[in-house]
Amino acid sequence: MDKLTYWITSGLAIVLVPFFFACDDPSRLGLELESEDNPIVTQKMEFVLPASTIYIDSLRTDQFTHSIFGQYEDSIAGKATVVSYNQYNIYGGVLPGGDSLEYVSTILSIKVAGQRAQRGLAGEQIIIHEVNDTLYNQPVYLADRKLDHRPETIADYTFDYNPLTDSIIQIPLTDTFGQFLYKRLEKATLGGVNQDSLLLGMYHYPPLALIPGAGNKGLFSFDLKDDTTRIYVNMKNAAGKLYHFSFDFSDAHYSQIDRDRSSGKFSDIVSEYEESNAITGRTHLDMVNGIHTKLDLSPYLDFVKSHEDFIINRATISMEVVPQDEFSYIETVPFIRNYFIKSNGKINGSGVSRGDGFNNAILTEADYASSGNSTNILTMAYNKDNSEYLANVTLFTQVLADDYTLSDEFLTEHLVITSPETISLGQTSFNKSGMKLTIFYTTLKD
Repeated sequence: MDKLTYWITSGLAIVLVPFFFACDDPSRLGLELESEDNPIVTQKMEFVLPASTIYIDSLRTDQFTHSIFGQYEDSIAGKATVVSYNQYNIYGGVLPGGDSLEYVSTILSIKVAGQRAQRGLAGEQIIIHEVNDTLYNQPVYLADRKLDHRPETIADYTFDYNPLTDSIIQIPLTDTFGQFLYKRLEKATLGGVNQDSLLLGMYHYPPLALIPGAGNKGLFSFDLKDDTTRIYVNMKNAAGKLYHFSFDFSDAHYSQIDRDRSSGKFSDIVSEYEESNAITGRTHLDMVNGIHTKLDLSPYLDFVKSHEDFIINRATISMEVVPQDEFSYIETVPFIRNYFIKSNGKINGSGVSRGDGFNNAILTEADYASSGNSTNILTMAYNKDNSEYLANVTLFTQVLADDYTLSDEFLTEHLVITSPETISLGQTSFNKSGMKLTIFYTTLKD
């Protein structure tokens, strides 16, 4: 029997024990488990998992329908400055029709999906340049990749933003840039190859670099798929009626992030995966700043080492969160995942993306119970009412125990808490004492 079959068989053995744990007291489960004639002993164990804050530099920012931009600094993680690179192309609208429509203006409209700010923002600056490069859909763009841009500025716009009332930022673009787009529309009006080139998206448009001002104090997430996130070339006819042709951002994009931890608590971290000792009692998760929480499973593995022939009937992992200040505009990271630290001391995100989730992250219960090749990663949602993340990890806990018993190279001894959305603007602070693994297990009496 191979190891995977053993794990699945062992895990499925759990369903043969008809215990349904709606409460913590085994005596209230509907069976007299502690009678003298019953050979089964049911017990509960709770492990506080040691937690620490680490730094992971690598961050992929090109695989979502959002892009992030701006600058934010706090006393915990330090400063993050984010440039958004976006390839645009034609969407559609009204062509000038010869001389019947004249050029009016060009604007970039952006739908804000989220923000990170301590309060309403005033005097935020966005500077836009064309990039001396092309973005492609196939390559992977990481957050440390910086592109050169042309010196000409096509926008330098200062704006205020109130997260309670605002949701769209409209940025005037220079007439030089607007006329460049308008003249292509004029040529397309004549038909033929020019119209085909425009309407089939065959023209090349340099990507745009959206750069924050030096004094900016907020981060923004842009919804690139929203129908208001577009470049609009505005035109009017002789009677003054307005028309427009628009360009969207459905093509390649990514965000480049500069991080400076020197002004934050984690300035003591020098290299990747190094643990910070700067804050006692709490750990943190901040994807933009590369800050993650590491969990140590050794208390549970020590228990496994000292116990033989037990079956886990139920197991949960819970993570207690320090609620956000109600006056800030920063949300707790809405969803998290748990990746394994492997023998090389690192997580294997690329392994997960290639479908090898079993060996690299905690899966859903259904995936451990299935003999198929599904590898759906367990995603834990933040429960605001209870200020925690909570999930059932019964089968993972049994699989880890079996693997630890069978092999010197077992699944993992440490977890890294991350997010399925690597460009999440959320920040989570965990209470170290509230990082718990709770198990109900059965053994046979001696």
